[in-house]
Amino acid sequence: MNNAQALKKTNEEQLRAKLEYLKSLMGYPDSANLEIEYDSLQMEKEVYLDTLQNADYTNRIEYRLLETQRSLLEANLKYNRWSFLPSLSANGAYNLNYQNNTFSKLYNVNYPNSFAALSLNFPIFQGGKRRADIQAAQWELERNKLDMIGLKNNVNAEFTSAMSNYKGNLANYLALKENLSLATEVYDVIQMQYRSGIKTYLEVINSETDLRTAQINYYNALYNLLASKIDVQKALGQINY
Repeated sequence: MNNAQALKKTNEEQLRAKLEYLKSLMGYPDSANLEIEYDSLQMEKEVYLDTLQNADYTNRIEYRLLETQRSLLEANLKYNRWSFLPSLSANGAYNLNYQNNTFSKLYNVNYPNSFAALSLNFPIFQGGKRRADIQAAQWELERNKLDMIGLKNNVNAEFTSAMSNYKGNLANYLALKENLSLATEVYDVIQMQYRSGIKTYLEVINSETDLRTAQINYYNALYNLLASKIDVQKALGQINY
């Protein structure tokens, strides 16, 4: 009894800590009360997953970020290459000058003037700066390509590991689900036999203990299976956060 009460207290404190952690992930006010609702039957319906899917790293948010980065790096490379081209600029102005020795007639007559100019600049030599900038931009683009390859390898490894865990947890879940069914059947039979005077009360207690153990193992397996399913969906890029 003492061990059971100590374990119960430990689980209650862990539940409180996990609830506060969930609030922080959700951005939920820490002073507000968060009521957790769940449907075990609905959870059982959501455990299955298509295991024939293949890893596609293009669905990951990391891939889209690298794609955007590559577009920016390509634009930067083009900009540095265009630095060898001459630049042409044009400017001009049109001014109205009001002049008169008499203040009352200052704005009666104006003397306009205007000008226009074209500037053509040829870049001759900048100490190798442009070539260095082009090489740096090219290496950054190559780095992006390597990051893309690395992402593909990481996603494939992550998906393989997540799918392996899911299949293992699925087999464990199905086995423990069958154990729960057997434990329930045994408990019902022994309880009927006890009421008929065939079995002792101790056997009923033992079968009930086995049933509760089977229930706990079943729900733990269900939780692990759902968690591994989320890992697979994350690896496939179906869940982004």
